[in-house]
Amino acid sequence: MSSRITEFESEIPDDSGLWLEDLTHGDWSGLPGLFLDRDGVILEETGYLGTPEKLRLIDGAAEAIRIGNSLGIPVVLVTNQSGIGRGYYTWDDFANVQNELYRQLSLKGSYIDFVAACAYHAAATFPFSVPSHPWRKPNPGMILAVAKKAGLILHESTLIGDRWSDMEAAANAGLTRGILVRTGLGGSEAQFSSQLGALDMRVDFASSISTAMKLLLEEQWPRRI
Repeated sequence: MSSRITEFESEIPDDSGLWLEDLTHGDWSGLPGLFLDRDGVILEETGYLGTPEKLRLIDGAAEAIRIGNSLGIPVVLVTNQSGIGRGYYTWDDFANVQNELYRQLSLKGSYIDFVAACAYHAAATFPFSVPSHPWRKPNPGMILAVAKKAGLILHESTLIGDRWSDMEAAANAGLTRGILVRTGLGGSEAQFSSQLGALDMRVDFASSISTAMKLLLEEQWPRRI
């Protein structure tokens, strides 16, 4: 198992299928966070990305993250990783992909502050075969774990994702703002727009993470900064 799996909260009963990492160790107490899904939002959707050679940043993603960094709030990656649970790749492979992501982001002056990942899935193999694990989106566990560790104010935070389950996870965590991008799987996920009223959260649509960040800046989000 990768040595990078180091930042687990004491109340988490196991670490085989969970990853929680504080990359910058900043003081974020009392601030909102910018939560981002990974595949389809920051990275091109390739389906179970387990090798860094297949990693491709979505156009404008690094620049959008740099804007988030400039706002003085934590940029948080929250990603379901059932490919690990299904045996397609390992946590070490995940770490290699993440390191390549950090390298490419750093070349453009941007970075991620926190990473949370969940390998559990109902169709996974033992020990990852857990139906509806609290950390797996649409459940809010990853968001809540990072918020607790960093002291974030969730009702003022925002999540950008490409799946309806991202929006559900945000709403379930108490966020009041989400943006569904049309990159990745977002084009097909837009079919769920009729269900927006079921979420106690404002959800808008954007063509990509770049346009999502422009929308947030136009709204002068976050207002606490």
